[in-house]
Amino acid sequence: MIIYNLLADRKSDRGALVGISAVKPLKHLKDSIRILRIKQWPKWNKQSLYFISNTAVGERSKVKTRLYYDTFVNQLFSYDDTTYTKQTRPYAFQSFYDDYTFGGNAEYESRALAHNVFKLNVQYKRDVHREHDLGEPVQGYIDNTLSLGIENTYQITSGLAIIPGVSFNMRGNDKAQEYNAATKEITNFADSKNNAVNAQIGLFWDINTSHSLKGSVARKTRFATIKDRYSYRMGQAIPNPDLGAEAAVNIDLSYSGKIADKLSLQASVFNSNIDDIIQQVDNVQPGRFQLQNAGKARFYGAEAGLDYRVISGLSIGSNYSFIKRKNKTNPAILFTNVPEHKVFAYADYSFWKRVNILASVEHNSDR
Repeated sequence: MIIYNLLADRKSDRGALVGISAVKPLKHLKDSIRILRIKQWPKWNKQSLYFISNTAVGERSKVKTRLYYDTFVNQLFSYDDTTYTKQTRPYAFQSFYDDYTFGGNAEYESRALAHNVFKLNVQYKRDVHREHDLGEPVQGYIDNTLSLGIENTYQITSGLAIIPGVSFNMRGNDKAQEYNAATKEITNFADSKNNAVNAQIGLFWDINTSHSLKGSVARKTRFATIKDRYSYRMGQAIPNPDLGAEAAVNIDLSYSGKIADKLSLQASVFNSNIDDIIQQVDNVQPGRFQLQNAGKARFYGAEAGLDYRVISGLSIGSNYSFIKRKNKTNPAILFTNVPEHKVFAYADYSFWKRVNILASVEHNSDR
């Protein structure tokens, strides 16, 4: 069985900003039952500090900046039983996280040329994860991500615009350690680095004030996170420091419109061809999986939705999505955990300017 999650997950097994499982390599077999045991979180503290600015540069240019610093301090204790008093069994532990991430981005925008909006963007992020169990030394993991990109919006006519863009992206680690409980030593994983060039072009057409079309072709890359590469996932996984980035070529065509100010419509079709797709491969070792770059895949599908204002205060709506996922490298192995068909509907009624009633229903096909 292979399971693939299309969305990147930066969080650790315990919800850290960046991090990996607290399980150590030589304890994975006995610790694989931790998930079923009695736990407490004495600390789960997250703090964020950020700065945003927007500065004019002359009459036709400006610079936007955003800086941030996030901290995450977490403690997870596992006990023998529901009395929460003893920690004598092999699966009992006290685990400590002390994480932070900082970074920012700066964007330069210029309207010096008629009918053009030019943008230059620089982004940097540093993720630091530090963890240890009680009585053990601290292990550290550090990732750096840098992205440089340019984009230009060219207004062909008042309702038609074309937007090309390109970016260069780099991810590398400064540190990746693990603790050997038998030798009482900390060792280093091999260095892990990825570079990628991404590009896209989009065409946006406002047919009139009520209807618009947009189409885009893009090459996008997803770097493997600290968790993807190093986490033991509570003893259920094998780390893969060499896990590479996956790259996709996405094609999308979308429509949105409004009829008589009461009925809104949306529809889109899409296709993604993915190389080096990151997949969960089961039983790499008995009972343990590993994330691997497992070849090529194709995802394609469509979405459609509508929203209708029946009377003042009452709106109803529905949408349908279809996605087909094919494993091109090994068709016999199927993707799971995402429904091929999904239907959602709602009714929303508000009255007295203070009361709102919302009812919804959702159906998913087999996963």
